[in-house]
Amino acid sequence: MSLKRYCPHKTQATIHPVEPFDAIADAGILCEVTRRSNVDEKSIIEVLTNRGIIQRLEIAKMYRAYHGHPLLSDLKSRISGNLWNVIAALMTPLPHYYAKEIHDAIVARATDEDVIIEILCTLSNYGVVTIAESYEELYGKTLENDLRDNTSGAFAKLSVALCQGKRNENHVIDHAQAKSDAQKLFEVGGKLWSAEDSHFNQIIITHSYPQLAQTFLEYENMSGDDIEVPIEKAFSGNIKRAILAIVKCVKSKIGFFSGRLHAAMQGIGTNDRTLIRIVVSRSEIDLGDIKSVFERRYGKSLESWIAGDTSGDYKKALLSIVSTYPDY
Repeated sequence: MSLKRYCPHKTQATIHPVEPFDAIADAGILCEVTRRSNVDEKSIIEVLTNRGIIQRLEIAKMYRAYHGHPLLSDLKSRISGNLWNVIAALMTPLPHYYAKEIHDAIVARATDEDVIIEILCTLSNYGVVTIAESYEELYGKTLENDLRDNTSGAFAKLSVALCQGKRNENHVIDHAQAKSDAQKLFEVGGKLWSAEDSHFNQIIITHSYPQLAQTFLEYENMSGDDIEVPIEKAFSGNIKRAILAIVKCVKSKIGFFSGRLHAAMQGIGTNDRTLIRIVVSRSEIDLGDIKSVFERRYGKSLESWIAGDTSGDYKKALLSIVSTYPDY
């Protein structure tokens, strides 16, 4: 995919705050559900997949105030498996949810670098700093130290640098700087980009996405190669996957998440955790755009892929999130 000039656009969510909203009434519905002998998954899904996160948290607050128990605890006693995982994700503020996902990836028997890459390489400085604060609040340790202790080499250095929020987020593009950076990269040659103090490593961590997009475009014009070609040759392993993730997000963050969703469902078996994380975390940001790119790229709708890879109430919950659009 060749680069185009950076052009921000308004994104399309799939979950929107509902109006009019009655948190007490919604809490009452869920209270009735948790008191029944037979579990009413349909009502749980209908309420919680059709409210914005602030509304969902207000429902939980009213539930506890009027019924004396934490909503999530009562729901956990009634539902399980991946349906529970979807509902728990929906009921967790995004910084805490991402912090938990990174923590679980770090403490796993084998560190799941792909989760670290997906989260740290796609967020703004503010997003990363907020997650780091949530991480320390939840686990009593700093994210930066845990990354140092559980990753290694160039990947560890990149992860820590991203965690520190060093990226310039000014969206004003310095065209002269982009041309100069591209010229330096071209003259040095891609094989030397992996050196610890290389100019490539400096700009990939510190430049804004719009600035990187312009730099990569200038490089492509000079060399005739997509920027991914020399990256593939210069790097390997986790650091290569992390840098390619940044490049793909520079080109199209929506395209990056579309690819992650496809990878989670293609072949034998489904990576349910990745599927849930992306569907829930992007539902109030740009999941509508991700759906459009997914269908153009893979020839079938995201809904059809989810329907073919999941089942039961878990499938219904995901499809409700993916298919929700505002009435206006």
